Amino acid sequence: LERYHQISTDEVYGHVPEGHASRETDNLAPRSPYAASKASADLMVNAYFVTYNLPVTITRGANNIGPYQYPEKVVPLFTTNAIDEEPLPIYGDGRQKRDYQYVGDHCAAIDLVLHRGVIGEAYNVGTGEEMENLHMAEILLDELRRPRDLLVHVRDRPGHDRRYSLNVDKIKALGWQPEHTPEQAIRKTVRWYVENEWWWRKIKSGEYKAYYQAQYGDRLREAGV
Repeated sequence: LERYHQISTDEVYGHVPEGHASRETDNLAPRSPYAASKASADLMVNAYFVTYNLPVTITRGANNIGPYQYPEKVVPLFTTNAIDEEPLPIYGDGRQKRDYQYVGDHCAAIDLVLHRGVIGEAYNVGTGEEMENLHMAEILLDELRRPRDLLVHVRDRPGHDRRYSLNVDKIKALGWQPEHTPEQAIRKTVRWYVENEWWWRKIKSGEYKAYYQAQYGDRLREAGV
């Protein structure tokens, strides 16, 4: 086996206190079943490296956005709702902080690690710029020329981490730089969904409607929508 590469997530670090950006050497502290499953996989991959000298590398990526992302995810969900002038259900106060990176930049980082990364090492991948979810939604609405009163604050979801932030010095030392800022990534993604309604219209029907009602129906009713 030439290489086993594990694509992980910034969620493995759990909630990150203000003033700190997670480094690859930080303890893993996942707080959701999804994050715990990814952290477990990271540990298993590392164990195979230590025990059997398996040639492994790990990347821990920030929030990916871009073309063909299923509209369950927040940026395509908000974009497609805003196009139809439907409410954008934002969890809690919307002040949760995330790093939104363009998927093409993430792919370039993975390719770089495959070719230049050190065996047995993990690399954080992101822009290094965090943004409040509320600000993300405002950028999205402005790009679509939709009113901000489409934003509806709804009951937060259980175990919702308040902040993720990555230190990306290690992968930058390999020569990687993202081509998009978070705002550029959001605007570029929004334009793709505007230009490709043929793809997402057929998805936001059938079973998706049942999922949307289960996830947001009660919350929107509680918010008076």
